[in-house]
Amino acid sequence: MQELVINRSLLKKPFKCISVLLVAALIFEGFSWMFAYPSKIERVNFFGGGFNYLWEIVRGLLLPEVTTLYILLLTLDLAHDILNLKKVSLTVKSVLNYQLRMLPVLLLAFFIFNPITQTIRYLLERFPNYQFNWYIQNYLLGTFTFRIYIIYLIPVLIMGYVSLNSSLIVDFIDYRAKQKNRKTAPVEPVAVLPSDPTRTALTHVRAKSNQGEILLPVQECFWFDTQDRSYSVVHPSGRFSINKNMQELGEELNPDQFFRVRRDCIINLSYVASYAYWEKGKYIIRMQTPANDEIDMPKARLQEFRNRLGYFQGSEPGVDLA
Repeated sequence: MQELVINRSLLKKPFKCISVLLVAALIFEGFSWMFAYPSKIERVNFFGGGFNYLWEIVRGLLLPEVTTLYILLLTLDLAHDILNLKKVSLTVKSVLNYQLRMLPVLLLAFFIFNPITQTIRYLLERFPNYQFNWYIQNYLLGTFTFRIYIIYLIPVLIMGYVSLNSSLIVDFIDYRAKQKNRKTAPVEPVAVLPSDPTRTALTHVRAKSNQGEILLPVQECFWFDTQDRSYSVVHPSGRFSINKNMQELGEELNPDQFFRVRRDCIINLSYVASYAYWEKGKYIIRMQTPANDEIDMPKARLQEFRNRLGYFQGSEPGVDLA
């Protein structure tokens, strides 16, 4: 049974949902002018002009309810962590169960967002004549009533489930796209390690450039590293981006040929020219590359590096190279 990882793509980006709400509000306002023009004119005159009418909508409706939606989305996102909702099976029963598990969250959300929403409404509507007692009685305690709860309930259920399912649909689309890429992308071959027949190691790594994807033989790669939170491989033909992180590479590359000198860098021992002490407890590894690149390594990794390098080159461990 296939499972969908719930990444909460939209819930983690609440401003996208808020943008949709604002567009929907704008469309609704446009239709209301088309079908109720006389009553709209009366409201404009009541508020003393078009600007005052727009400001009344913004301060009394849009800004407070944008706050409501923002807090609602944050609550739904947090609820996934609290309820440990990480995956959902791609069956009707499982998806419906997921919806039901979020229902109590939506039913209780009013008690989370209402104090904040009403406080913002009070600050906007009563500016600059603030009265603490008025705020408590009419905007805070006075809004925790069954009537106000019911007024909010339907919009909250609609906004909540629309946002929840929109995020789920985005996750599903991403999931299908990744599946399609796996089917069409070239397979990264592996080979059995002579030193340990029970293990296999990557022989090629899938890399990307501006021209597209390519399979690079790992024995030709100088090193793998992390730059600006992206993973790369340095090859004689250039630097390429890869999807595998350093942890995955450390587990899949041949440990007899590749060594992790730092958390963010794995070098190919085939291209080590020499190494020497640098400064502040660090060593410099000089690589046999066209640019004679140098890679720093902490002293804590020195002994294991010597052992691995000596084993790979068939020399005694701990012998420095000239």
